[in-house]
Amino acid sequence: MKLFMFYIGGNCGNSNIELHDIRFSVGSAPEDCYDGLRRQWWGDPTSLHLDSWGIVEQADGFDVAVTRTPRNDTSSSLFFVNLGGYNPQEFGELHKNVLVVAPDIKAAKHKALQQVNDWVQPHKDRIFEIEKAVDLTALMENYGCALALEPATVEKPFAFQCLYLPLG
Repeated sequence: MKLFMFYIGGNCGNSNIELHDIRFSVGSAPEDCYDGLRRQWWGDPTSLHLDSWGIVEQADGFDVAVTRTPRNDTSSSLFFVNLGGYNPQEFGELHKNVLVVAPDIKAAKHKALQQVNDWVQPHKDRIFEIEKAVDLTALMENYGCALALEPATVEKPFAFQCLYLPLG
């Protein structure tokens, strides 16, 4: 099993622009996660698509693995942080999605904000512990899985695909 991060998008109600969200799922391949992503999408089902996705193998100096063994060390957790901010030369809000390992939400927010020091009014738009994400938690319980975090010995950049892939 692998932990996947998906950037999904589509239309919703009276929106004038396409809306996007980040979703996490577990499976052997991205295709194993598509039905779950369809169930989670709140917008027009026919407009749902992937814009990018990747396997979360490492984050913030830690190797990340899906295991059938519960974690012994729970002193830190894997957090997703959606950051917002502004550039006076760009219309609209800037966003950056980061994964950090920290002991709690407050520390995760502080750590993530260090990555956007050059933005005007940098702030946290959303933050959550990935393993406690509602849809992911149920799926991991169903498979009998947990996330394992181990200090990395070799840095591995996040490898992802950027491609429009309709799911609706």
